[in-house]
Amino acid sequence: MKRFALALVLAPLALAPVARAGSVRPTEVKKAFKSRNPDKAREVLERLRGELDKRTVETVFKNALRLKPLGLYDDLVATLRTAEGDALEAVIKVARKDKRGDLRFLAVDALGKNPAPEAERTLAEAVKKDRDAPVRVLAVRLLGQRATTTAVDALIPLLAEFEGDPKQDRLVREINAALQNLTGQELSVAQDWKNYWDNNKDRWTKPEDHAPGTTKTRGTVLDRMKKQRPAELKTLTRMRQSELIVIKGNDRVESVLKALKLKHRVITREEFEKLELKPDEQTLLFNCPGKAQLSEQGIQKVRAFVAAGGYIFCSDWELGKTLAKAFPEVVTFLRESPRSDSPKDTRIRPFPEAAEHPLMRDVFPLNTWESSEGMAWKLEGRSHMVKEGPGITRLITCPDLKSLGSTCVAFTFAYTSEGGGRPVTGRRPPKRPPGRVLWVSSHFKLQKDPKSDGFALQQLLLNFILDKQEQRRKLRAVGGAK
Repeated sequence: MKRFALALVLAPLALAPVARAGSVRPTEVKKAFKSRNPDKAREVLERLRGELDKRTVETVFKNALRLKPLGLYDDLVATLRTAEGDALEAVIKVARKDKRGDLRFLAVDALGKNPAPEAERTLAEAVKKDRDAPVRVLAVRLLGQRATTTAVDALIPLLAEFEGDPKQDRLVREINAALQNLTGQELSVAQDWKNYWDNNKDRWTKPEDHAPGTTKTRGTVLDRMKKQRPAELKTLTRMRQSELIVIKGNDRVESVLKALKLKHRVITREEFEKLELKPDEQTLLFNCPGKAQLSEQGIQKVRAFVAAGGYIFCSDWELGKTLAKAFPEVVTFLRESPRSDSPKDTRIRPFPEAAEHPLMRDVFPLNTWESSEGMAWKLEGRSHMVKEGPGITRLITCPDLKSLGSTCVAFTFAYTSEGGGRPVTGRRPPKRPPGRVLWVSSHFKLQKDPKSDGFALQQLLLNFILDKQEQRRKLRAVGGAK
């Protein structure tokens, strides 16, 4: 009788579900996150991998922002990527409906490597509907890494929807880059992509897998391009030596190009004065001139080159010595920054109106969990400063310079030969793709720390060179370039 009674007691226990060794209760998740102890939080996140259910996912998101100062973003993503079933549904709900952009960003990143079809559909939905640009860009990049025919099927209609809207230029470039990553083709118009895909979808082969969408550590510019924009990196490495012309000066732009293995030609200013230029093909990179300056003939050569479609990058003293003379209707020299025996440590951030400008891709972290305090910037004494006129597009601001009359440390403008030569504004777009100028203060040799300035200046330069390649494609489309 005792044996029978004992059996009755044990039977329900045998039938009850046994807790898995790695399972974590929501209360334990909340306690670990509230502790602000990175080791405790990381240990809980590791135990949660493969063990998520709806309640734990909800608890993770409810408390995730507590981890923002602890550098555990990648740990959060790695854990949430293991969601399945109702846990996956909980992640998708955050991506679609949460009011906080940081959490939608996290949810979208977690869905990027999840193989479930509903995860991919949510990414496409985020591209179309999310109100935050970083979330939309991340979703595009993750679709470009999924290596599925359905990802291509989703991206082409999105491109068709956005490509006629100038305000969506950044997103259009991201979608084109994602399609290039997936197919190996270098097209840029939705109808061309559709025609290609209709004829090749059945023969498509899966591309090599790429790294996850975002990481806490940004790494070098080359690291970022390899992970996020491999097709565009391939475009850069295929450029001919004659397409990148470096003019010697008081900086070393050529050292950056050499490190990135980009073919280029280095010439003196005297050689530039005699060089036959090809505006449709070339980008000119002027190092800060120091004491040197161009002749009046050289100044007019710069103006004519840009007006004919050429691209010019330059820095610091080139503002007063060249740009203000070649384009007086656009650029006005304001003053020099105070003299200094050593570079001044300052902070930079994008101008609000320029955050989504195509030239600003990856200059600042895409990941909204990174510091919002801006990045470090070393400013030389006697750096040139610009009077911020309506003809220029301000890109990067340094609020530390406010007392000097201008905070702009990087700007761009487009210029056309139409009407005898004029800057391009939204009111009068030119018939032919215009030339462009990009100017930055300070020097490359000072901006090279992944943990402070994040190679921002180098990334800006690469975006500018890629922008020239995009312009060449447009010129070919109107029959104006080889």
